[in-house]
Amino acid sequence: MGCVQSNEKPLTKNDTTSKIVIKLKPVFSDIVADKTTWNKRYELSEETKHIVKTTWTIIKQDIARVGVVTFVSLFEKYPDVQQLFVHFRGLSFEELQHNTKLRDHGLRVLNTIDKCISRLEEPERLHKLLVELAEKHIMYSIKTEYLALLVPQLLNALMPVLGDAWTDEVDSAWSAFLKHITEIMAEGIRHHMNNQSN
Repeated sequence: MGCVQSNEKPLTKNDTTSKIVIKLKPVFSDIVADKTTWNKRYELSEETKHIVKTTWTIIKQDIARVGVVTFVSLFEKYPDVQQLFVHFRGLSFEELQHNTKLRDHGLRVLNTIDKCISRLEEPERLHKLLVELAEKHIMYSIKTEYLALLVPQLLNALMPVLGDAWTDEVDSAWSAFLKHITEIMAEGIRHHMNNQSN
């Protein structure tokens, strides 16, 4: 979701100066061929959408901090995930907290969440955005289970922003929303991998 590496192409193993381009076959049209199925499967309640939208207006004011906290806690809890990010390999948690590339990466992720929230009433556009994002992450060996690891870290980073306004209902709404978007991305990754093995 907005990875630093999403804007870069991986380097060849022995060449650190040239970049290679990997062409990925678009999978969005295949995944949404049966729109009825995915619309029902990925439907969020109106209440959930309302809670996410209204609380986002407050959270949005502190997204740089939320992004850094999310990824520092993710890397602290799952050090192997940190190794997937070229720019963050070998950095201590102290260094990560003040790293401008991590701040930028966190902002990209939270800006992607902002785009997702703005598309909540347009499920086809939301789905297309997330499947395309999943395709970009495939070349960086992002596994579907890594997406699920991000959800609790994001929730923990969002909570302090709302303080006492973070209720059980807000927690449930954000959990549902984040699981919703990560599952669509995971579906895009799985679909692409299945097409590659056929």
